[in-house]
Amino acid sequence: MKKTLISLSAALLLLSSSAYVYADSLLDPDQNVYVNEDVLETVSSVNLDYVLDKALKDSHNLSLLALKYAAQGSKKSDLEQQMDNMSSASFAPGHLPSTPEEVTNTGNPMLPNLTEPADIAWTVMQNNAMNQIMQGMGALAGGMNAIISAQRAQMNTAAHQLGTDQRNSLLQTDEAKAGIRLQTIAQYVQLLGQKKQLAFMQEYEGVMEKELLRATLLSQQGLASSEDVLTAQKAINKQKDDTAILLNNYRLGLVQLSTDIGISYDPNLILQDIERISVQPIAETDTMTLLKSSYQMKSSANNIDEAVWETDHTVTQNTYGETYLGVNVAINGQKNEQMQLDLTKKIQSTYNDAKNAYAAVLTDQRNLTDVQADMKKMKFRYEAGVISKHDLNKFQIKVDQNETLLAAAKLKYYVLNEKAKAMDTGFIQ
Repeated sequence: MKKTLISLSAALLLLSSSAYVYADSLLDPDQNVYVNEDVLETVSSVNLDYVLDKALKDSHNLSLLALKYAAQGSKKSDLEQQMDNMSSASFAPGHLPSTPEEVTNTGNPMLPNLTEPADIAWTVMQNNAMNQIMQGMGALAGGMNAIISAQRAQMNTAAHQLGTDQRNSLLQTDEAKAGIRLQTIAQYVQLLGQKKQLAFMQEYEGVMEKELLRATLLSQQGLASSEDVLTAQKAINKQKDDTAILLNNYRLGLVQLSTDIGISYDPNLILQDIERISVQPIAETDTMTLLKSSYQMKSSANNIDEAVWETDHTVTQNTYGETYLGVNVAINGQKNEQMQLDLTKKIQSTYNDAKNAYAAVLTDQRNLTDVQADMKKMKFRYEAGVISKHDLNKFQIKVDQNETLLAAAKLKYYVLNEKAKAMDTGFIQ
């Protein structure tokens, strides 16, 4: 009855999360199809906090980890209850008089002393047979007890392993949350960068069209060649092609983001900028401190502890079994050392990437400052009548381009800095 309730509750949990439509397969009548009909939320604008909240709440991975943890706990309790319910076979064999001396002088008032030779011979033969049967039953009970003892030891080991697996599942859940957060940030930032790039490319396309018009007018007056017009037209065509490709990629990313967080797709969805991106030098934490807080190192330590526990609590029949247990401890130890080396390299790589991103922001900020200073000079020349409005607009595009590059550099810095900070909480990737 208890198992039935557990199965029912699991089914209700599965069916309550979303609606499933049952359908027969047209090609194979024995193949059922279950299609999930999600009710998607409709929104016109999102920000990073909203996207992160939705990504964590609607994560199938986190739901599966929660079910995995529950399944491990149920199985562990099942094994422990089975061990409690297991009882050893008991049989204490007696002994019947089986020699002439014993049957003629039993010393038991319930067993009379025999005097007739025929009765003595028959009773001795009969009792010997009964004694052999009872000894065999005793041996059988001893064998069953040995089997039950071995089964209890195996179930105890399995239950302890499930306990370790549960602890690892909790670590995996925390690690998954950190991973989903960083992945969602990177996904959102990529879309923001593509959106800003699209805006700049569309602005640049407008300037190029004016350049084409200028070249056409000059060509009509004999001040420019037809080759100049053709070159300007080719540049516009390439710009339009690049914009179309970027727009398709942006829309694909928008579809994927909408699917991940459970909202309906809207090509005009507004992605709000990330506020308060503070660009500061990367703060590094000691490698050993990061390793000690790492989810993966903690999980590896659990596996080592489990292997050591099994060497003390596993029943083995020969030295080969003991050797295996010792080798298993060594294997987990080697895996732990290899993981420490791999994570150390990832820590160094993450900090290096973050520091490079910080340096790139400083470089793009300096470039923007320089081009803004040049823009002031260009405006002065325009006001003095030295350059045309068209030339001033062309230079403004250069300023806008540097602003776009700086915004992209800040977004990249933001992602990598968040990745570096996540290592302090145990997430190293």
